[in-house]
Amino acid sequence: MRINILAGLALAAAAVAAPAQAEDWSGHLDACAAEAEAQGLVAAGEYKAKFLTGSGGSLKRIAFELIPDAGETIKAECKVKRGNVKELTIKT
Repeated sequence: MRINILAGLALAAAAVAAPAQAEDWSGHLDACAAEAEAQGLVAAGEYKAKFLTGSGGSLKRIAFELIPDAGETIKAECKVKRGNVKELTIKT
């Protein structure tokens, strides 16, 4: 019985010590891509948004690429807070 209790405690301690899961950036990326469409940078359905990097706490910074079906790739950075795009910057 003592071994089972210790094993259970070890599993509980491992669960607490495990790192937090990685952030799901897809929702933020979708919001940034929608803003790029709204600004006329890309046409709806004629490009692919590719996540590059993300960081931040309540204000997320996302670096991504807009890869059109035809034409040159556009590199951009987006700031998102609570699901709303605060700023979209095109990198040259």
